[in-house]
Amino acid sequence: MLDFFHAAVSPFTLPFTLLLVLMLLYWLLVILGLADADGLPDFDMDEGSFFSSLTAMLNIGEVPFMMVISFLLLSCWCFSMLSSHYLNPAQSFLLGTGLFFINILLGFFATVWMSRLLLKIFGPMASEDKEDQQILYRPALVITSEVNHQFGQVQIRSKGAPITVNARTMEERRFLKGEKVLIFDEDKEKGIYFVDKYEE
Repeated sequence: MLDFFHAAVSPFTLPFTLLLVLMLLYWLLVILGLADADGLPDFDMDEGSFFSSLTAMLNIGEVPFMMVISFLLLSCWCFSMLSSHYLNPAQSFLLGTGLFFINILLGFFATVWMSRLLLKIFGPMASEDKEDQQILYRPALVITSEVNHQFGQVQIRSKGAPITVNARTMEERRFLKGEKVLIFDEDKEKGIYFVDKYEE
């Protein structure tokens, strides 16, 4: 048990340990209903960019973002624990630095593999939602601090789980959290929807 603790707090494993603890706290908040498991960061990247290629490899968007990140951290932590214990017990700085980056690379490829397995579960669910539930011309609720021409998300009621989509306004208009808006157009390339004031 002492060896396990020493490996977990070794200089090259400690960053992964701390991030993993934060992630466990996040999932605890989700279980308690104080955080949203489906919450997605607002990615707005040019197609073909480095980060858009990474998110595509990890199937982010088809597989829940926080689930992918959680498995990435867990993978990096496991590889770091093993390499620290078996390959670098003396905690050599040079060897530890090399192993640190190798562990990140191994964790990334393990996550790519796992995301492809998860895609078999979440992919059909996402496709079914898109086919069965109309998004355009439906009312939605602003769930971010605001929706403007550069940022925002809205939520649409459905028979199952609510649908959350990235939203934008035209020009300089803005709607605050809790306001009701109407989805009237979409940009399929960027995966965003345009909203305007909802007239009841």
